[in-house]
Amino acid sequence: MIFDTHTDILYNIVKHRLEGKRGVVEDYHIPELLEGNVTGGIWTYYTDIEHLLHDDFDQAIQYIIEELQESENVQVVMTKSDWADHKVNVILGLEGLGSIRDIDHVVELYNKGFRHAMLTWNEQNQFATGVGCQAESGLTLLGCELVKKMNELGMVIDVSHANLHTFEDILSVTTSPVIASHSNCYALEPHPRNLTDEQIKEIALVDGVIGVTAVSQFTNPLKPDVESLVDHIDYLRNLVGVRHIALGFDFMNYLNQDYDNLIDCQSAASASLIIDELIKRGYSSMEIDGITHVNAKRVINHILKDDEKPLD
Repeated sequence: MIFDTHTDILYNIVKHRLEGKRGVVEDYHIPELLEGNVTGGIWTYYTDIEHLLHDDFDQAIQYIIEELQESENVQVVMTKSDWADHKVNVILGLEGLGSIRDIDHVVELYNKGFRHAMLTWNEQNQFATGVGCQAESGLTLLGCELVKKMNELGMVIDVSHANLHTFEDILSVTTSPVIASHSNCYALEPHPRNLTDEQIKEIALVDGVIGVTAVSQFTNPLKPDVESLVDHIDYLRNLVGVRHIALGFDFMNYLNQDYDNLIDCQSAASASLIIDELIKRGYSSMEIDGITHVNAKRVINHILKDDEKPLD
């Protein structure tokens, strides 16, 4: 089984709801996920939808909740005891908080089931600065407060898309492990969205995980294939050990854009090809289980609460 630490399925739900369509999870995503043996993941809502007004954010969240309530094969995981066999287990996440009003708004989203967030998607916002900005700034004071609140709530903090200053600030404030849900190794592919050796070691020191991603420009633009992706896994294993490796594919085949994944792994239906390559390279079954699902779930369960209690 595979737990994918990053997919934009929540974004896709909102897009289709705005077009008057329902059932996209059951009709499209579930068959593809099951074909690739993807039995869970962090599903994120990326809010930069051109025809979605800022004020419509809360309506978009309602679309997501309705769709998932109508999806009989999905289990939304909010506590450690929520994981279900024979379901696709989903952590609800936010890819950037530019549309969030304040910390109280984050608490509202927690009470609606969200258990993950990146503070920024490349941009500079009220909480943090992303990797797409030239600004030499990191967490704001409000962002520091938010990190502490997320620790208190039991929400997964994701450092993918953070610039170096935000990354370091988060690691200096958080008392919980962090994840980099979809990033690769800068040493192998020097893209700004990839992680330096020092960043990788810092994530390992807090017992977090890095979800290697199937985005071609983060992997190897000259050879964007599964072999190149597993090269990043090899590198991480040699640097910090298998315990800190996960899979965060960021498949884009269902988005209305020219998607840019690996030539031989372009959708969730092909996800299990990674396992084939790991076996070919001599990874043990225990190592493969760790990379595909055990490591990510370990970190998530460390962060989640034991039971669900609405917070003020």
